Formats: sequence, structure tokens, C-alpha cells
Amino acid sequence: MRKYIIMCSLLVCFALTSRAQMYSVTGVVNDEEGIPLPGCHVHYADMCDVTDSNGGFEHEVPEGKVNITFSFVGYHKKDSSFFVTQDVQVEVLLKPDNRLMTEIAVVVNGISRTKSKKNEVVNANFVTQNQTGTFIKSIERLPGVNAMDIGAHASKPIIRGMGFNRVVVSENGVKQEGQQWGADHGLELDPFSIEMAEVVKGASGLEYGSDAIGGYINITNNKLPTKHSFSGDVTLIGKSVNDNYGGSLSLTGRSDKYFFKARASAQDYGDYRIPSVKIRYLETDIPIYNNRLKNTAGEEKDLSVLVGRITEKYKTTVSASSVYQKSGFFQGAHGVPKIERVAHDGDYRNIDYPYQKANHLKVLSQTRFFLSNGDLAFYLGLQDNLRQEWSTFHTHYSNQTAPETNKDLELEFRLKTYSANVKYQLNASALGKLRLGLQYQLKDNDVTGYNYLLPQYDAYSLGGFVQSEYPLNDRLKLNGGFRYDYGSVETHGFYDDILFDYLTSKGDSNEEAALYAQRSTDLNKDFGDISWLVGLVYKPNDQLISRMNLGTAFRMPTPIELGANGVHHGSFRHEKGDGKLGSEKGYYIDANLEWDNKIWMLVLSPYLYYFSNYLYLQPTGEFSKLPHAGQIYRYSQTKAMLSGVEFSLEKKWFNSILGSSVTLEYIYNQRISDSKKERYPLPFTPPFNGFAEVDCKIFRQSKSIRNTRLFLNSRFALKQSRISNNEEETNGYIIGGAGVSTEAWVGKQMIELVLQGSNLLNTKYFNHISFYRRIEIPEQGRNLQLLIKVPFNHKN
Repeated sequence: MRKYIIMCSLLVCFALTSRAQMYSVTGVVNDEEGIPLPGCHVHYADMCDVTDSNGGFEHEVPEGKVNITFSFVGYHKKDSSFFVTQDVQVEVLLKPDNRLMTEIAVVVNGISRTKSKKNEVVNANFVTQNQTGTFIKSIERLPGVNAMDIGAHASKPIIRGMGFNRVVVSENGVKQEGQQWGADHGLELDPFSIEMAEVVKGASGLEYGSDAIGGYINITNNKLPTKHSFSGDVTLIGKSVNDNYGGSLSLTGRSDKYFFKARASAQDYGDYRIPSVKIRYLETDIPIYNNRLKNTAGEEKDLSVLVGRITEKYKTTVSASSVYQKSGFFQGAHGVPKIERVAHDGDYRNIDYPYQKANHLKVLSQTRFFLSNGDLAFYLGLQDNLRQEWSTFHTHYSNQTAPETNKDLELEFRLKTYSANVKYQLNASALGKLRLGLQYQLKDNDVTGYNYLLPQYDAYSLGGFVQSEYPLNDRLKLNGGFRYDYGSVETHGFYDDILFDYLTSKGDSNEEAALYAQRSTDLNKDFGDISWLVGLVYKPNDQLISRMNLGTAFRMPTPIELGANGVHHGSFRHEKGDGKLGSEKGYYIDANLEWDNKIWMLVLSPYLYYFSNYLYLQPTGEFSKLPHAGQIYRYSQTKAMLSGVEFSLEKKWFNSILGSSVTLEYIYNQRISDSKKERYPLPFTPPFNGFAEVDCKIFRQSKSIRNTRLFLNSRFALKQSRISNNEEETNGYIIGGAGVSTEAWVGKQMIELVLQGSNLLNTKYFNHISFYRRIEIPEQGRNLQLLIKVPFNHKN
């Protein structure tokens, strides 16, 4: 008994002694100008934490030598060593890494800047500074990125001239579904919720699936909050172009291991203004009263909740979100044009027929295990995307009767998507840094409504990849990998008896009428292929980095490309798929050169694709026999070449008080054919375009007004005369913008203000890639926008 008492006493003394040898390392992380860096990652042993709103951190460490790493996107990573014999207070200074964007972003998902693919990283501050109502419009200033605007409140991403089903947009590791339905279907995302986004241009299907043949945009909104904190923000926004007003409220909290986030956003807007008094649609001049496009008002209501837990071994989150959008269709271009439809009704904010509604429900789960030599991540996703188009029942055929229920429901698509992904990263192996992944996706799409556009379909895909980053020496790194994808698409047939009777009554033969009446067929097709990539990253010094990639591009055709067949009023055309289409296949080579000496920064990125089977939506010049249909746009395939170059240049003046930047993009593409008559450029190709900005920092010595910036900018494009057959040329344009942003301190409360104007001269111009272009609706007119953001935080 006595020896047990002695042993227990010794254990207690040892424990007390061990506890007495634990010390506290506290400090603050600043940049070179002494500005705190909140959210900087602090890595110690297997633990990872982030600095608080004042850039502060605290760690308990044992006596002896301690290694702590500080990492923050936009700055060079810093490894610090301390020999600890007592409590220590330190100040850590991080130097800017000017190869990154001017804006900074927090490293929360291990985004690497040494990938063979050039990636741009933007954070919530960038989105706030460039907020225009849609996230895609906010990042349009990046070289190689364009926005296909859908009115004043929706847009789709176009990267290197490729969009729709060639650009993957993911949220917290799960691919967003729904915007691929058509040109007028934008992303269902809350722009206020975006904490960080990674934009990669060029074929990225190796890790993100075959749909990323043009690039991908990876959005993150599950950043880890500071320990024992409660924070949030209130954001208000107003826009003059459509009398938009809206706001967002977020709340974030964390104890030691548990954390949560919640956000509610809403926007309401009226008919938007254009610098034109008329448009021309189907050979008819349609007046635009008071320069406002009738029935383009709308509303958006978004809600999201996230809960999570983090320990030294893992981080797990579960989130649920709902994005609801309702917006009107311009009545002057829906069906047969009638001038009386566009007469002002006395209300710029009402939403009349026709209109569309979308409700995107999403539940996501992400679990990441921190292993001694890497990490293992699991992603699960459930998406329920309901989109409806409502229009007062109008018979297209003399023998068509209204449905018994929802008689004004013209089209309804309901897409349910189930996703499961797993990724494993091994940091130290004989093959270098090794990444392996497996992804599965199941889709179920139901359709209804008195009109017909898309077939009911079921689809699934399964893909796996292996990728490695291997250092050949201190300056040269080899990247490589391969991927296999397999997928299946099953569409359900539909024969339209009403259409058959209508066409035969008009004098068409039974054979031709039957051909039109067979809107879709029973189709069951399988696809599969291998993609591979070999890339080199060469960094001879701190000022220069170059990349080169060679690989194959592969994409499975979508159910829309295989089976669409109907009038899409929102896109003003008859879209027709082709069940005989095969997979899109090609080869590509791209390069990237970045030079930065802290005063000048230059980036040059040329690329070249060759497609043996490029899928595209071709304006055929054939007029459809469907009532009110116009021209047939047919999904087709061809050999094609696509090339281009992106260029950006930045210069800092007078000790960084003044800054200037310019980005340029040029795309050259063409169908390849033995016949000269078929060697047209590909449709919907952006012209040579660019963006330039000059900004000046003022009030640098003020304590109550900080980070104040005045800026002037311009977006421009040359005439697009290299057009596809049955496309129209688009003239060039130059539009100007200006603004001011600042952080004003009222006592201890900071208020962020951003006032900016776009198209200040109210210039009438057209976006060549906008589907509004073909009915001569110009882009939105002069817009003044004010954003006010009030953050608050409390740390226990």
C-alpha cells in the first residue's frame, strides 16, 4: 500500500512539474506597415488556429525549442523558432507576396500557390470592394474571366471563352448544380456569404471532373472563427440603376472546439435602366419607356446556417442554405412582339407575367482529418434545385387546352443532385506530394408545364484521380496525374400529339409533323475516358515564376445537349439537342510567366486547345416550325482550335501611394473543316477586352479614417467581327467608372464604406456574349452604388 502511495505521489509531482513547464507564447501578426492581419493561420505541431480581429494569437507550449509557422495568402509564409524558458511575447511581420492578387485571402483550405495551374485567390474584402450584385460580375476584372449578364441581377461565368457546362463552380468542395440549364439561369449563390474564392483558368478536370474543361471557381464560406469569440456584420447596399436596396446580417461564434455561422440576406429591385429608347426584336421596333426595361424587377432572399467542430485531429462542418430568386422577363421579347405589352403600367417594382422563380436548397457536409503526413477529407452534398417559368396560359396551337392545375406554369425543372467525394493528400512519399480522389454524383431531373424544352432525365457519374507534385530540385517542380471518368445519361421520350395535329392542319406532311412531334426519345448512353496532365513549375528566384502544362481535355455531353427540343423564351430561341453527340475531347498546352520586383508585376498566360470533337450551340439560320420559335439553335460537334493570351501589368508609384493596373484578354478560335465554308469562329466568343484602374491611397496618417482609396477605372472591348455563321457583329466600347472606399472609426466601431459608379457616361454598348445581344438590348446604364458594412466582434 505504501509503495502505491509513493508512486501516486510521484505521478502527481511529475504532473505538477510538467504543468509548471508549460509556457504561453502570445503575440500579434502584422504586415510591413504595422497593420494587423486577422485570420492568419498559426500552425504549431498538429494544431492550427487563426489570429483574432486584432491579429493576436496565443499558444501554450512546453519548455524548449518551439517551431511555429504563420501563413496568410498574399504574404510569404514565415517559419519562426523560439527557445522558451518563460512566457514569451512576440511580434511577427509578414512580407507581401506580390505574385498574388493585391487583395489578400485567408488560407483555410490549403490552397497552394505553386500548382502548375495559375490560380487567383480573392477574399471577402475583394468581393465587398467590387460588389455589383452578383459574384461573377465582381470577379470580371480578372484576366480571362467574363460575365454573361442576365439583366442587372444575374450572370454566368465565362472563362477563356468557355462557359455553361465547361466551368465548374463549387461551394466548400461540392459542385454547384443548376446554372447549366440554360443561358438565362444564373448562379444561385448569396454574394454576401463568400469568404474566399479560388479561380483557376484552363482545363482543370483532373481534380474537379470533366465539366471543368474551361476552368473552375472554388468558393469557401466555412472559415474557422477565432476561439471564444462572437462576431458578425451588418451590410447594406443600394443601387441606382434598378433602385435596388438590400442587406445582409451574419452571426459567427466559437467556443473552444465548437463554432457556428448564420447569415440572412435579402435584396429587392425594380426595372433596370438602359441607355436606349427602343430595341428591335423579330423585325419589330419596341419602345422602351423612360429608359426602363419593363418587368425586369425582382427579389432575392437567402438564408444559411453552418455548425462545426474542430480538434487537433479533425475539422467537420454541416451547412444548410436556401437561395430564393424571383425576377420578371422583359415582356417585349417573350413570344410574338406586341408593343402594347411594354407600355408603362405605373409601377417599376411589380413582377408581372412572365417571370421566373428559383429556389436552391442545399445541405453540405465536410469532414477533414489532420494526419501526421497529410489529410483526408470527405464531402457530402444534397441539392434540390427548383426552377419555374410562369406565363399567362397562351395556346401555341389551336387545339391546346390549359392544364387543370397551375395553368400558368409554362416550364418547371426540378433537379435533385446527390454528391459524395473523398480526397486524400500524402505530403511525404516517394512520389512527392500525392493527392488521390474519388467522386460520385447522381442526378434526377423532373419536368412539367404546358410548354416543353427539356426531357426528364436521370444521370450519374463516377470519377477518380491521382495527382503528384514532385520537386526535381529547389527551383523546379514536376506536376502530373491522370483521371478516369465514367457516366451514364438516361432521357425519357415524349411525343407531342398536340403539335402533330397542329402541323398537319397547317399542311405539313405526316412524316415532317411526326419528326417535330417527337420532342425527345428514350435514350440511354454511357461515356468514359481518361484525362492526364504533365506540368512544370520553375522558380529561379523570388521575383520570377513560370509554369507550363500539357494535357488532355474530356467532357461528357449533358442531357440538355443530348435531348433539348423546344422554345426557350428566356433565351429567345428554339434549342435542339442531338442524341448522337459523343464526348468532347481535346488536347491543350498552356503557360504562365509571372515577374514581380515589388514595384512592377507582370503576368503573361498564353494557351492553345485542339478539340477533335467540340460541342457547341450553333445558330443554324433555319426557322423553326414551332409557333413563336424563331431561329433553331442546334447542339452540334466539330473539330476546333481555341487559343488566346491573357496579360496583366501592375505598377506601384510613390512608395505605394499610387497604384495602376491593366488586364487584357485576346481569344482566337475557329472550327476546323476541309470545307472553307465551314471554317467559322465559334459562337459566343468574347472580343479583345480589358480592364484598367488607377487608385490612390489618402488619409494614411489618420487614426479615424483608414485604408481610404480613390479609384478610376475603365472596361473596354474592341469590335467583334470574327463571328460564327448567323451571328451578328458587335461594336467595341469604352465605359468608365470611379469610386472611393474607406474604413471610418466612430469610437471603437469601424464602418466600411464603398461608393462606386459604373458606366458613368451612360454609354450604350452591347456585350457580345450576352444572350440579350441578339434582340439589341444594351447593357445596363449608369449605376451609382453605396455599400455600408458594420462589423462587430466580442472575444471572451
